[in-house]
Amino acid sequence: MNDSEIIALLEKRDESAVEAIDARFGGLCRSICSNILNDPRDVEECVSSVYFKLWSCIPPAKPRDLTAYAAKAARNEALMRYRADSSKRKFAASVPLEELESCLAGSGGAEEELETEELAHAIMGFVSRLPAEQRGVFMRRIWFFDSVKDIAARFGITEKRVNVLLARTRRELRRYLTKEEFIKGGDHL
Repeated sequence: MNDSEIIALLEKRDESAVEAIDARFGGLCRSICSNILNDPRDVEECVSSVYFKLWSCIPPAKPRDLTAYAAKAARNEALMRYRADSSKRKFAASVPLEELESCLAGSGGAEEELETEELAHAIMGFVSRLPAEQRGVFMRRIWFFDSVKDIAARFGITEKRVNVLLARTRRELRRYLTKEEFIKGGDHL
């Protein structure tokens, strides 16, 4: 079933939409949540919450890309649970967050929602200009929280190459954000 068919079922409030969502996006949502959370029960609760959010938000929302919409909902739900209960944190999920924070060190934090939005747009612009492999590796690590080993297998490259690409991307991102005056300080990564 494609996105528009699932959205049509959601708009009709047809309960088979939930089954269609699970069939189409269940694996993706579980993968994202399990990369962030340690407890399989938490993962299933997050996935259920994602399905409820899709049911509740569509309509009125009518996303152009339901896969991206579901993935973002899963990631947000898992991150909320991750932040709320430190005892259930998966150590592997904290590493990508710390890696990204190192790029943003010196930014003074996002004090205003507008600044945060501008920073997000700047980062998206930076990432969109990266070469395909570098962009893919960075996104799998930062967005999907994939392990270095899993990224290497996915892209058919060595773990060392993954680490080099990630380090280079973080350095380039820090330079870019410094140049654009989102963060202060020199390039010390």
